[in-house]
Amino acid sequence: MDDLLAEFVAETREMLEAIAGEIVAWEADPADRARLDGIFRFVHTVKGNCGFFDFPRLEKLSHAAESVLAEVRAGRRVPDVGLVNAVLAIIDRISQMADAIDAGQDLPGTGDDDLIAALEPDATEAEGDGVGAAASGATMQDDTNEKTIGAHQTVTPRSIRLPVELLDRVMSGISDMVLARNDLARRLRDAGAQPTIDGPFERLTGILTDVREAVTRMRMQRIEHLYNALPRLVRDLSADLGKQVMIDLEGGDVELDREMIEMIRDPVTHIIRNAIDHGIETPATRLAAGKREIGLLSFAARQSGNKITITITDDGRGLDLAKLASKAVAAHIVSQREADEMSRNQLQQLIFEPGLSTADTVSNVSGRGVGMDVVRANLEKIGGTIQVRSKAGEGTLFILEIPLTLSIVAGLTVGAEGQRFAIPRSYVEEIVHGAAASLEYSTVGDSELVTFRGKRIACLSLANVLGMTRGQSVRGKTLVLVRLGSGDLFAVAVDRIYDHEDLVVKPLAPAVMATGVYAGTTLLDDGSPILMLDMPTIAQQNGLVSEVRLRPASVEPEDVEVSEKTRPVMLFVGIDGRRRAMDMDIVRRIDIAPVAAIDIEGARAQIVIDGEILPLVGAYGGAMPADKLKLLRLSDGTCELAYAVREVSDAAVIDSAIVPAGADDDLIEGVTLIGGEPVGIIDGMKLFARHGSPPQSSVPLVCRLPAADGWARTMLEPLVKAAGYRLAASDDEAADVTILMENDDAETSDHDGQIICLHADAEAPVSTADRIYRYDRDALLGALRTARGGRP
Repeated sequence: MDDLLAEFVAETREMLEAIAGEIVAWEADPADRARLDGIFRFVHTVKGNCGFFDFPRLEKLSHAAESVLAEVRAGRRVPDVGLVNAVLAIIDRISQMADAIDAGQDLPGTGDDDLIAALEPDATEAEGDGVGAAASGATMQDDTNEKTIGAHQTVTPRSIRLPVELLDRVMSGISDMVLARNDLARRLRDAGAQPTIDGPFERLTGILTDVREAVTRMRMQRIEHLYNALPRLVRDLSADLGKQVMIDLEGGDVELDREMIEMIRDPVTHIIRNAIDHGIETPATRLAAGKREIGLLSFAARQSGNKITITITDDGRGLDLAKLASKAVAAHIVSQREADEMSRNQLQQLIFEPGLSTADTVSNVSGRGVGMDVVRANLEKIGGTIQVRSKAGEGTLFILEIPLTLSIVAGLTVGAEGQRFAIPRSYVEEIVHGAAASLEYSTVGDSELVTFRGKRIACLSLANVLGMTRGQSVRGKTLVLVRLGSGDLFAVAVDRIYDHEDLVVKPLAPAVMATGVYAGTTLLDDGSPILMLDMPTIAQQNGLVSEVRLRPASVEPEDVEVSEKTRPVMLFVGIDGRRRAMDMDIVRRIDIAPVAAIDIEGARAQIVIDGEILPLVGAYGGAMPADKLKLLRLSDGTCELAYAVREVSDAAVIDSAIVPAGADDDLIEGVTLIGGEPVGIIDGMKLFARHGSPPQSSVPLVCRLPAADGWARTMLEPLVKAAGYRLAASDDEAADVTILMENDDAETSDHDGQIICLHADAEAPVSTADRIYRYDRDALLGALRTARGGRP
């Protein structure tokens, strides 16, 4: 109510200022009908507002003036000097009362009846003079009150109304001043210390900062302006639907840009209408479910940094995921097979699909399939996001995140082909150097993909998107990971990253905006203009929106039965250059290892990955890379091995017959067509039967050699190390294996681990389990393998 009262006072003063000249002109020419109409509209408006705010004295005065002016307009009364003076006296009293209301004081003085009496047709000239004296006396009597009012007005803010366009021009001018200030600061730094200039410049900087913040605050409004219309909306809609709904509003003091409030008004209205229509049950249904018959719709706003989070919650029935999936299948948005494979979150996201409605009948509230898709589209236009969470029988929660203002955007400036562009920072998930070892690039058709932290995502070259180049590779460039409001993630390859900074965004020419690639233009600190990229539109133009939104409608014939499930596989190109496929179930992850970690001896190959020694398969038939090798890390649940590949292509599904392979490669199960090309399928069972083994630790066992024995140091040490052992560093270190010479006087019980005894009898160079001839290499290596005691 305080805000409404302040608006009433401001509007009254605004109208008084507007008709001030009209009153004087009407006094000079009472027959001027146009000026008479203006004064009549003023007293009529004041009378109507007074009835709402319960100011009977003010209403009585304005009503009396209105009645007299209505008679003059109808021609039933001719204005004379006495009537004009009486009307002017009432308008003066209205002005005094408005000042008193603004200051929170009692309405000034008395004498209202004398002012009204002066309006009567039979008022004599003396009475007219009396009116003037009464008005003057009332004014003199109110001098003390006016002084008190003036004192209070020093703390009561006055307000004026300004067009938003004017505020935008002021904001633009302040922003240009800030840019000029930054340019000047750069020049001063380059010129060195200048005490006579630095001081005034710092003061200028502080003043500009204060002015910019003040102008920004001019555009801010409390979100309760959005709240004011919601109770009536909920009341009327719930009554039309035969439901009882109570609304709880929280966070009305949160402020955001006035333009932003208008932008989110329609999305919020859509969500509330859907919540009451689809979510909250009828009183009888709620009572049967053990709930209160009155449903609760909660609306809360919170500010966090430069974002506003709005949560809209209802305690209704929640989303019926089975019904959602059924409706999506019926609308050919997804196929039945795709719906069956969707996660809970993916099913919930179906409510944002255009043309999808869970309403059984079309009404004036819902059923046309227009609503939630518009909500998400409108929020994405302003850089916002929306999330939905629901639990059957308990209700649904919508979380909206929107920027605080549209005029100032936190941006990331990037470079492509020597030009700079800006990306809204709200979309930036992460920045990754293109040469990072954790990245893996692959190409599928005309699309480039990058695997980062185990997730494969699409990658666009910014230069290609903007038409600056064609066919430019994304490899080796800096990647900006972008996450849209729908949750979709993709990468944009740029030449370099410049800086993070707050940018003042201005609209572009319609012809440029029509391209759909740019969201506006802005100026950097040095005054250079750059373009702000429209990331959602870029993603949509390149087919990178979520699979559900892009998935083409596919209708499965009802008379066709799928006899067996599809078989997901990983496509790759082997070291020999041939295309192969591996069952996805046995692919644990994709690794990149240095070639130096590979040990190939004859037909046996192994590699060290993450401190483990794994069998290596596929390392033959072609040239190995110079420094790094891509690997498929495979596991059957017990054993692990690594499969060397030249390129990982993509994930695919085998839905055609597999033709048995010949005898050329017994690890190939057969050949099938994938994407119209023949692909050999690796037989996982044969692969693990032949090469699979538990991963071996790369931490070597410890072996102790005979102390102070030159032959042992010269001959045994290289052999033991080659067998994978590490020599004991000291006599105190525990050893897994101890090698003793037969003539060693030490007791075997004095040594740790297993004992291997060597003899030097050249005439009987026979090795047994207890005694090994010291030059019998095979027997010694066998003993060392046996000494591992089953340890891998």
